[in-house]
Amino acid sequence: MLILNIMNKKIPTTEWDNLAEWWDTETGNSGLWHQQHDINPVMFKILGKVKSKKVLEIGCGNGYFCRLLAHKGAKVVGTDLSKRLINFAANREKIKQLGIKYFVRNAAHLYSFKNRSFDVVVANMCLMDIEDGAGAIKEAARVLKKGGLFLFSITHPAFHDWPWVIIKQGKEKRFARAVFWYKLSRRYKIAFGATKFHPIKKNIIQYHRSVEFYVKCLIDRGLKVTEFKEIVTKKKMKKAEKDEKNITFRRSRYKTLAEKNMKEIAGKEIPLFLIIAAVKIK
Repeated sequence: MLILNIMNKKIPTTEWDNLAEWWDTETGNSGLWHQQHDINPVMFKILGKVKSKKVLEIGCGNGYFCRLLAHKGAKVVGTDLSKRLINFAANREKIKQLGIKYFVRNAAHLYSFKNRSFDVVVANMCLMDIEDGAGAIKEAARVLKKGGLFLFSITHPAFHDWPWVIIKQGKEKRFARAVFWYKLSRRYKIAFGATKFHPIKKNIIQYHRSVEFYVKCLIDRGLKVTEFKEIVTKKKMKKAEKDEKNITFRRSRYKTLAEKNMKEIAGKEIPLFLIIAAVKIK
């Protein structure tokens, strides 16, 4: 059964509405490369068996992770603020019905969902895109049953958001992150969405918050951290193309074998993603 529920409320257009078609094409039914290979395997290992469990995914986008959960036997509900993304998710449900229900919702205002009604709440790579991150965690805790699991993945606040630099350590050069303003919660724009098939970039607002911010939100809402995973990427280096611009500090590109070595060492030590699981104890 599919429900595209807007309840006649005026839903604001988000920047993700402008990227919806591109995002649906890129993520499909499996997710982007980093989701498929770096993030989702860890997420599913933590989740364990989800058969017959009631699972809510906030910030579900085109619903690809909802579909993966449904294939494992979960009873899934997906929400997202972007009406266009939910439309893509709903259309895919029409083509192949998995029993997923979709709702257009602000993650910080999950109206119509009852208290303690879900066994699991998932926020897969979306909290850094949500303006009211504390409100989203508050709502996740509200709709979770006692003993229920809240599981989320984000870009790593201590490393992912900062520029790559080359530093000297003695006679050797190292590839490193230049970290500044880490404790300050702030919003910023990133250019997102360009590929060789869709060359036009769109500005997306993201929100930087420290790891302390997230952990405090969990504690304040009666959630006990049970898993804390810092994820380095498995993505291999590729040689930079001659006509490519601004490649010097791109993690996935190298010009020389020395630069490749530096970046591979950094890639094994500097995590790009963070996954936290917490159980509701109150």
